Amino acid sequence: MPSATVWKFAERPNYVTHVDKAHPYSEVPYLGDYHLVQIPLGGSIPHVDYWGEGRVITDDGVRGFKNSYNVNHQYQLVSSGSDRDRKIPNRIPVKSFTDCDTSAYIKDNSVATVTVAGPNIHNSARDIARIVNADGKVIVFGVTGESPQIAELREELKKKGLFPTMNATLPTEFQGLTLYDSHVSFINVKLLIEDVYKNVVNGNFEAATEMSVAFVDSGYNELIKETVTRLIDAVPRNVMSYAYKLWHAGGESIVRNCFPTPFALIFNEDDVKIINKQYLQPLKLAASVDSYNDRLAWGDNICESDSKRLSWKILPFWENETVIFKIYSNEYNMYLKLDVNVDNIGDRKVWGSTNSNETRHQYYLEPCLRNGVIVFFIINRRYRQGFKLDVNADNIGDRLLWGHNGSVYNEYERFRWIISAF
Repeated sequence: MPSATVWKFAERPNYVTHVDKAHPYSEVPYLGDYHLVQIPLGGSIPHVDYWGEGRVITDDGVRGFKNSYNVNHQYQLVSSGSDRDRKIPNRIPVKSFTDCDTSAYIKDNSVATVTVAGPNIHNSARDIARIVNADGKVIVFGVTGESPQIAELREELKKKGLFPTMNATLPTEFQGLTLYDSHVSFINVKLLIEDVYKNVVNGNFEAATEMSVAFVDSGYNELIKETVTRLIDAVPRNVMSYAYKLWHAGGESIVRNCFPTPFALIFNEDDVKIINKQYLQPLKLAASVDSYNDRLAWGDNICESDSKRLSWKILPFWENETVIFKIYSNEYNMYLKLDVNVDNIGDRKVWGSTNSNETRHQYYLEPCLRNGVIVFFIINRRYRQGFKLDVNADNIGDRLLWGHNGSVYNEYERFRWIISAF
C-alpha cells in the first residue's frame, strides 16, 4: 500500500521527459472533499491515463505516456523505470485503489481519450465512463474482448454509446506501448459501425462479428439496418458470410432484427420456397426420375400451392473463409446440382440428386435490394453459373431451371430469386 510519508518526501516529477501541464493539485494529497477548480477550464481534455505513471521504459517493455494527465492513488509513486520512486507527473489523485472518484478534479464528459491498462482497472469503470466524452474513446491495453477485467467497464460505457472493438488501429500518439500485445478500444457507435462496414468489405468477418455482438439489445437497430443495406449494395457475397458468422457467434438476434427476413430463414435452416422473381414460379423437382435416379428441377406454375414438392432448406457451411450453401429438397431428400453437360448455348440443366459431395452441388447466395424487395442471385460454385428459368413454358405452364452461361447481373428478373417461408 502506498505510504503518505514516503510520498511526501519523494523526488518531484520528471518534467524533462514529460510535458508539464501545470496541474495545481498534481503534488497535493486527495482533496476531493473540498470545492476545487475542475479541469478543463475550457474545451476538452485530450488525454487521461487512468492509473498511469507517465512514460515508463523497462526491460519488459514500454508503457504510459509523456503528455497525459495521470489518475492514480494519492500516494502512488512511479513503480519502475528510470523515474522509479519519484512522484507521478501531472497526477490527478483518487483516495484509494477502491475509492475512485475524480469528480472534484475532472468535469463530466470532458475527456477525449481515456487509456487504462486492463489488469489495473480496479474499481474505476464508473469514473472512466463519467469523464469520457460520448464522442470520445476509451482504450484498454493488455486485454481482449472477452477479458473479465473489462466486463464492468463494458456495461458502463454501453450506457454512453461506446462499444468495444478489438485491436483497432490506434492514433500515432497511442502507439508504441510494447509492454502490451493487445488492446480493446471503446468508441462511438457511429465510428464502430463504420469499422464493422470496412471489415466486412475487406473480408475480416471475425473482427466485424466481434465488434457487432456488442450491439445485441443495444437499441441501435436502425443504424445497423442502414449499414446492412449499404453492405448488400457493396459486397453482397460478403454480407452472407458476415451474417453466418453473426448467427454462430451470439449475434443471432442482430440477424433476425437487422437483416432482411430471408437471412434468418436461411441461417435457421427453415423450410422455404425459392420463387423466381419474373415468373413468380417456385422451384420443385420432377415427380419422375431419369436413369441415374436424378430429377429435373422446374419452376411450378402454381405459386400459392402448399405442396411439399415446393419446400426446400438452404443449408450453409463455412469453407475457405466464406459461406457456401447446399439446396435441399424436403420432399425427395435431394440436393440441387448443375449438369456436367451443356446445351448448344452453354447453359446447364439443374437436377436433384441424393448425393451432395461435389462442388456442383454448392452455391453462393448474393442478395440484392431492388425497390425495397430483397432478392438473391444463386450462383453455382463449380461452374459460376446463376439460376434462371426458361423463357418458354411446357404444356402445363412449368419452366425448366437452368444454369445461365453468362452474367446474371442485369435487369432481367428471371435471374433473381425470392426466398420466403414455406
